Amino acid sequence: MQIFKHISFIIIVTALIVAVCAIKATPRQLPGPPVSFLEYTPEIDGSLDPNLETLPERMFTRTIGTNGITQAADVSYRLAYGAEFLYLFIEMDVDTFVTRDRAYQNGDGFHIAITTPQGNNQPTDEFYVLGFSPQTDPARNWQRKFVWYRNIDLAMTRLRDTECEVAAQNGKVGFEALIPWSELYPYHPWISNNIGFNLCFVQAVGTDDKIYHFVVPDRYLQSEQSKRRYARLKFEEPKLSDGWQCYATLERNHLFSGDSLIANIALIAAESQTVDIRFTITSGEGDLLKPSIVNLNAGTTLVQKTYFLGMEPLDPGGYRINWSQRSDRFDHDIGLTVLPVIDPADLINCIGMLTHALSKGSRNTALFMTDKLKSDLEALKPYETAANIRFATYDILDIIESAEDGTDILAEKTGTFRRAYLSEIDNTYQPYSVKIPKDFNRSKYYPLFVFLHGSGQDDRGALEADWTRGDFIEIAPNGRGTSNCFTTDLAQDDIREAIDDVIANYPIDTNRIILAGFSMGGYGVYRTFFEMPHRFRALAVFSGIPDLADKWLEKGVHPNFLVPRYLAPFDGIDLFVFHGRQDRNAPFEDTDRLIRLLEMHGANVDFRVEDDKGHQFPGPEITRDYYNWLTRVIR
Repeated sequence: MQIFKHISFIIIVTALIVAVCAIKATPRQLPGPPVSFLEYTPEIDGSLDPNLETLPERMFTRTIGTNGITQAADVSYRLAYGAEFLYLFIEMDVDTFVTRDRAYQNGDGFHIAITTPQGNNQPTDEFYVLGFSPQTDPARNWQRKFVWYRNIDLAMTRLRDTECEVAAQNGKVGFEALIPWSELYPYHPWISNNIGFNLCFVQAVGTDDKIYHFVVPDRYLQSEQSKRRYARLKFEEPKLSDGWQCYATLERNHLFSGDSLIANIALIAAESQTVDIRFTITSGEGDLLKPSIVNLNAGTTLVQKTYFLGMEPLDPGGYRINWSQRSDRFDHDIGLTVLPVIDPADLINCIGMLTHALSKGSRNTALFMTDKLKSDLEALKPYETAANIRFATYDILDIIESAEDGTDILAEKTGTFRRAYLSEIDNTYQPYSVKIPKDFNRSKYYPLFVFLHGSGQDDRGALEADWTRGDFIEIAPNGRGTSNCFTTDLAQDDIREAIDDVIANYPIDTNRIILAGFSMGGYGVYRTFFEMPHRFRALAVFSGIPDLADKWLEKGVHPNFLVPRYLAPFDGIDLFVFHGRQDRNAPFEDTDRLIRLLEMHGANVDFRVEDDKGHQFPGPEITRDYYNWLTRVIR
C-alpha cells in the first residue's frame, strides 16, 4: 500500500506560523552578487569542488525554531548555474547530520522554490517547490529528491535527473544539489531572466524540535493551495572558453490543430561561429517525423532567438520534441500536445439531446466532464502540456457517439474512473472517484468501501492502492476541497451525496459500508462517522490525526476527538487503526491517547503500530492483518 502518489502532508501549526505571520515584505532581489555562471558541470558528492570555493557564500535571512529553540547551527549556501543546470551547496557547521522521516520537512533536509515573480513582488501562484532529504532507507527513497508542489497543487513526482548528495567531514556537513533546468521547465535564465527563488533548510534539533533557516520567511512555503514568496535572482552573464552552448524551450507546449510550432533558443560560443541545432519530433506511437535543422550564428555574447520550426501541421496527439547540441549528459526532450479544436458548448448541447440514451447519473457525469474541460482549457498555461485535456475530450466524444448509437458506456464501465452527481445543495456538478470490479454483475449486491483522501489531494488517485483485494465497489469522495479536514466547504454534504449517488446507480448492500482514510482522511473518518454513525459497518484509519480541525481551522469550533464528549457514537463500532511511531506529521502520541479513549467508550479497536514507520501506510504483515480484519467485519 505504500503508493507514492498517496503520500499527503500535514503541516502542524507551530511557533513557525506565529513567528512568520508578521513578516510581510519580500526582498526585491536576492542579497549578494549575481548567481555565478559555470561553464562545466560540478561533481556532486556532498563536498564543494576546489574550483567552486570562490562561489560567494550567502547567509539565510531568518531562523525560526519550534518550542522557542534559538541555538541554531551556522548554515550558509552557495548558488551557481550552467546552461543545463542550477547548482546549490548548503553547508552546516556540525559534525554529522540527522535523517528523520521526511527530513525535507522535519530535518535535516531542505526545500527550494523556483517561481515566476509577479508585479510589485507580490506572492505568486506559479512555481516549483522541490524537497530534498538525505534518506538511506529504501522505503523512503522517494524523499531524497522530488517535486513537492507544482504551482499551488501537490505534485509528488520524482526528480529523475536531479542529483543530490550529503557528506560530513572536517566538522561540517555539506548538502549538494544539481537540478537540470529541464526538470524546472520552462524556467531558464537565458530564456527569461525573471526567476524567483526561495530556500528553507530544516535543521533537526534534539529529539523532536527543528529550526527553519529561510532565505525569504514564508509561512506558506510548505502549504498546498497557497501562493509563495521569493527573492528575484540575478544571473551572471555567461562566458565560454571553449565550444558553444545553447538551451531551447517551446513557445507553447500545447497547440491546437493547425497552429505553428515555435522554439525559443538562446546560445553563446567561445568564438563566433555558425551552429546547427537539430529538432526532431516523435509521435506518441514512436513514429519519427521529419526533423528540422536550425542554423544560427553564435557569438561571444548571449544571443536569443525565436524560431519557427518549418514542419508539417501535426494531427491531434502527444509528441516529444528532441533538440540536440554537443552535451549528451542531459535530457533535451520537451513534451508537446496538439489538441483537437472543440467547443465545450457544442458538447453540452449534444449531451442535453441524449436524455433517452444516457441515465441520469451518466448524463450528470458527462456534463461535469464537459464543464471541467472548459475550465481546464481556460486555465491552461503556455508552458503546459495538455494530455489530460486531450484524453478528456476523446472520452466525452466517445460517450456522445456511443449514446447516439444507443449505448450508455458509463453505466457499464469497470475499473477506476470519475463520476459526478448534481448536488441538491447548490445545483453544481460534483465529482467523486469510483472503482468497479472487472467482473461486475448488476444482479449481485456489493459491499461499499468509502476512502477519504489526504491533504493536498482530491479524489483522483485515492483508489489506486488495493484497499479491498476484490469484491467491493469503492468510492473516494472529493470533499469539495483538498485541505478542509472534511469539515468545511460542504465536505460532509459531499460525502453523503457521493454515497447516495453510488447507491442510486449501482447495486450496493447498504448494510455493509466501510469508511476509511489516510492522514487528513483519517480525521475525516472520525468526523464523518460522528455525523453519520448509523451508515457505516466499520472504520479504518491510517496515520490519522484525531484533533486536526481543531489545529488547522478554528480552535474549539470543530470536533476534537481527544475530547470525550465527541466519542459517544463510537460505542460498539469496529475500527482498524494503524500508526507509525516515528510519524512527525501526525503525532503518534495523539492516536495512542485516542485509542484508550475509544476503548473506554465501547469501541472495538484493532490498533497496530510499527516502530520504524513514519507518516505512511503499514508494511506487508500489518497490511495482511488489515485484509483479514476487513473480511471479518463485512461478513
